[in-house]
Amino acid sequence: MSESQSTAGSYPGKSSSPELDVVEQVNGSFGRWQLRTILLIFLCKIPSAWFTAIIIYTAPYPWKGELVCHPAEWNVSRSRADHVSQIHPLWQDARSTDRLFNVDVCNAYSDSLARGFVRSHGREWNASESKEPDAQSSLPCEHVEHRTDYRSLIIQFDLICSRRVLVAVTQSFHALGALIGGLMAYSALKIISPRRLMLLGMIGQIFCGNLTGLVDTYQLHIYFRCLTSIFCALMYTSGQFILNDITSGQARIIVITLSELFWSMGLVLLPAISIYFDDWSYLYVAISSSLIVLVWLHRWIADAPRWLLQHQRVEAALRQLLESATYNNRKVPLTLDVQLTVYANDLEQMAKKKPGYCQIWDGETKRSQLLYIHWIWGGAMVLYNIILLMIRNLGTQQVHVNTAALGFAEMVGVFVGLYLILYTRRHWRWAGNLMIIAGLSTYLIWLLPETERNTRRVGLELVFWFILKVANSASIAVLTTCTSEIVSKEKRVLLMLSVISFSRMCLVFCPLLSCLTVIHHLVPITILATIGWIYGLALRRLNRYYWNTEQPQMSQVPTPNTYRRQTAIIMRRCSTASSECSAYSNELLSNFERNMAVSIADIWHINFHPSSEIEMEMEQPRPEACRSHSSETI
Repeated sequence: MSESQSTAGSYPGKSSSPELDVVEQVNGSFGRWQLRTILLIFLCKIPSAWFTAIIIYTAPYPWKGELVCHPAEWNVSRSRADHVSQIHPLWQDARSTDRLFNVDVCNAYSDSLARGFVRSHGREWNASESKEPDAQSSLPCEHVEHRTDYRSLIIQFDLICSRRVLVAVTQSFHALGALIGGLMAYSALKIISPRRLMLLGMIGQIFCGNLTGLVDTYQLHIYFRCLTSIFCALMYTSGQFILNDITSGQARIIVITLSELFWSMGLVLLPAISIYFDDWSYLYVAISSSLIVLVWLHRWIADAPRWLLQHQRVEAALRQLLESATYNNRKVPLTLDVQLTVYANDLEQMAKKKPGYCQIWDGETKRSQLLYIHWIWGGAMVLYNIILLMIRNLGTQQVHVNTAALGFAEMVGVFVGLYLILYTRRHWRWAGNLMIIAGLSTYLIWLLPETERNTRRVGLELVFWFILKVANSASIAVLTTCTSEIVSKEKRVLLMLSVISFSRMCLVFCPLLSCLTVIHHLVPITILATIGWIYGLALRRLNRYYWNTEQPQMSQVPTPNTYRRQTAIIMRRCSTASSECSAYSNELLSNFERNMAVSIADIWHINFHPSSEIEMEMEQPRPEACRSHSSETI
């Protein structure tokens, strides 16, 4: 993994020189001390996922028979109209396909009302006549009666028909809170330590989360949901800051990537929690109150040592590093306090020279590449969140299983993304290929037969959602770890702030896609699939400029005969060279030849080494001279 990738999202003042970075020298890249803090911060991802996906269970689509339509006017007495409306549930007038049903959900039909009246009373009844012939069959509802045991947001605030868009607005305010919270966290971390800011975020979520579920007006509900999202962003942003600071190298890559696993675990656990509550308010209270456990565990979360040093809190940083060295069993410099004081002054000076946001666009990195990465982040985060929220469209009866399935799909995608990061040279290209394949294959969902949406039909549709979710999660893992490699080190934090803020701004408007189901229930996923393969093409475009240079290129597999021929050449040359090493015993030389090993690339490239180069190596009076020019292990 290249240095730019391994330091993605790192602390802006971290020194790249190992002898100057005393914090990394004492902490190491990973150990028991880091593991404790990492696991506790990972746990904070679970309530964050709950607050994001809770709309699935607080505002489910009503089942058949749960809504009863009372038309505004018909030419019968009010008592007779009430009787007819009570025997005509709105959802029972659905056709065989959801498209017709969704279009006509908010109207009663005079023909159906008349048939129901004939069945009940055995005599004819005519609906009111309209001036326009086309309007005679449709009677808009004056009042909709809810008949359900579960008290949802839709029932509480009557979010149906023309008010259905307000369900998407609640999710838009959640995204708005995440946008504001991310910007507030960036500013607050200049004066408040990450550990303390994390605690403030937890306490704020407990307070505002409970109020979100207890208020009785829609306006207050979306207001407190926005506040809850702000505190949620403060919590996990400061937690991510700590993770970047206490880990390094490949350990940081793995930790940052695997942190999304606990988000997925939250999605899997949410259905299990929701089945115990028959009121959306109780579900909010339960989820918000769960953070009390995290507040109690917060005492064992470490602070960011480089943040402490940058703000001249050397004594606190020294205490923390001594604890780290004790748990990780690492050596401590005898002049650690002096080195920390010097390093603190260096960090303070570096912080004063921090570049501004406009310097990202100064031309050092092509502006087209910066536009690509912003578009990619916007599209990726839209898919990441909206796919989850649109799972409500697959039906209320299977929503618990579908949500858990998407959580499992995210887990699979995280491991796929981690593999692309660690073991491929061109992770951008592979992530783009996955998105292109997943996006284009999702169009095949239109080939499914237009039948009633039973369990079998929902299962077939879920397969396409699953594929798209796996590819999207893999690309998110690559983006989170590797985005900062396209700019210089001092600009990385600002670039990450820019792309994440842009993606959250896109999320403010994208929940409105759910309203397109009135056209056809497959329109939203078709739009998401289109966004997916388009940003997949943009990922392939970035592959032209950035790839993992430290990952060796895959060599061709040699045949046994090729192996014997090439290794014989290597052994012959080393045998000739070993004659110059007469100062060593025969036993040592025989052991040296027996234990010598070369890479597959050396086997292929051995014929390209000129003899003069081998002769130059033979002139050196040490066994290492027998090594091939490109050999790494002997």
